[in-house]
Amino acid sequence: MKFSTVLTALFATKALASECHWQYPCCKGCTVEYTDGEGNWGVENYDWCKINERQCSGGDSSCSSRITSQGYKCCRNTCTVYYNDDDGDWGVEDGDWCGIPSKCGGYQPQPQPTTTRRTTTTTTRTTQAARPTSDNFFENELYSNYKFQGEVDTSISKLSGNLRQKAEKVKYVPTAAWLAWSGAPDEVPRYLQEAGSKTAVFVLYMIPTRDCGANASVGGSGSFNQYKGYVDKIYNTINQYPNSRVVMIIEPDTIGNLVTANNDNCRNVRDLHKQCLSYAISKFGTQSNVRVYLDAAHGAWLNQFADRTAQIIKEVLNNAGNGKLRGISTNVSNYQSIQSEYRYHQNLNRALENLGVRGLKYIVDTSRNGANVEGAFNASGTWCNFKGAGLGERPKGNPNPSSMPLLDAYMWIKTPGEADGSSQGSRADPVCGRGDSLQGAPDAGSWFHDYFVMLLNNANPSF
Repeated sequence: MKFSTVLTALFATKALASECHWQYPCCKGCTVEYTDGEGNWGVENYDWCKINERQCSGGDSSCSSRITSQGYKCCRNTCTVYYNDDDGDWGVEDGDWCGIPSKCGGYQPQPQPTTTRRTTTTTTRTTQAARPTSDNFFENELYSNYKFQGEVDTSISKLSGNLRQKAEKVKYVPTAAWLAWSGAPDEVPRYLQEAGSKTAVFVLYMIPTRDCGANASVGGSGSFNQYKGYVDKIYNTINQYPNSRVVMIIEPDTIGNLVTANNDNCRNVRDLHKQCLSYAISKFGTQSNVRVYLDAAHGAWLNQFADRTAQIIKEVLNNAGNGKLRGISTNVSNYQSIQSEYRYHQNLNRALENLGVRGLKYIVDTSRNGANVEGAFNASGTWCNFKGAGLGERPKGNPNPSSMPLLDAYMWIKTPGEADGSSQGSRADPVCGRGDSLQGAPDAGSWFHDYFVMLLNNANPSF
């Protein structure tokens, strides 16, 4: 909830921002999150913005019929005119042209985006500049997915005051979408359509005998052929959206289990798991609009085994055909600090370079490493809903280019607020029943309101 008293406190730190408000910027969109005596407010880039009443309130939301007759839609969330011709005023949304609604007013020239549209004489007009060209897709604007927003909304309905206001900001933070159940490939089109020109981040988590059959995360495909079909369906869908930007994170914890696990469940699937990892990279790594990161657990687990980890990664890559690997993801669903993980990145990178694997980049999951619980976690090893954790650094591409040149991004890969597992039910895991694991959790992947509130209270930086 947004309160005028909170705004008053914030005013002292805000600079003159826009035509909409003397200390806040105009929203680019028209989604209203709160209304007070000053008008309507939205949230963009994790902070409040003032709804542009001229753009969003009243008036005609239709646009020129000469534009819609060519197959283009009316713009929904922008009044910025990038081009004007006899057909009318043109804007850009989701990487394509759209017609500016009549309510927005007249033409004012703007810098031109890179996109192509048909004209009424069937010629093609291409304007200059704009879409980012970095090979690091995290430097592009990141997509905030609808599932996370819906989950946070269930908690917002139970909160009030300052905590509710914070939660309303958190729900717009970009998080990865997990492809971890049989129907998940059917959700990919919606993610890509909503993302438009933004980068959509996915986690592939459907390897057969997932996590060596551990209770909390039990599941996955039934066989290698089923896994291939699962990957192929996602691959084919992405091919239908050639202008999208996709990050694909491959199978969290699988490399960790390949390096250190010695129980029968893990030994029996080692070759299968390597085969699956290679296949996923061989597919997604050949798509020009996809950047692939292979997960390599976290430093507290594998840093001491960096040489062995590098050997397995090289073996997987040797069998991945022409698939290109952008880099390595670490700390997924864990609590290690950025500094500790970067030391692991450096150590693993040296080991990989010694084997001839060069040029890889790294991303670190910062969804739950904001509070300083690293030492306590490393002492106990309680990976399940660890008490005291907090939301960490917001997702950001190339966050420390001078001091951490190997690092592509901070990213919220684990969905913060979803349970790691439960101490009850058919999928109960004894680790989730320990004293330093927050009790009352549902099964892994389900929303855990109490844990979300704890993460929110302990967030660093705070919201």
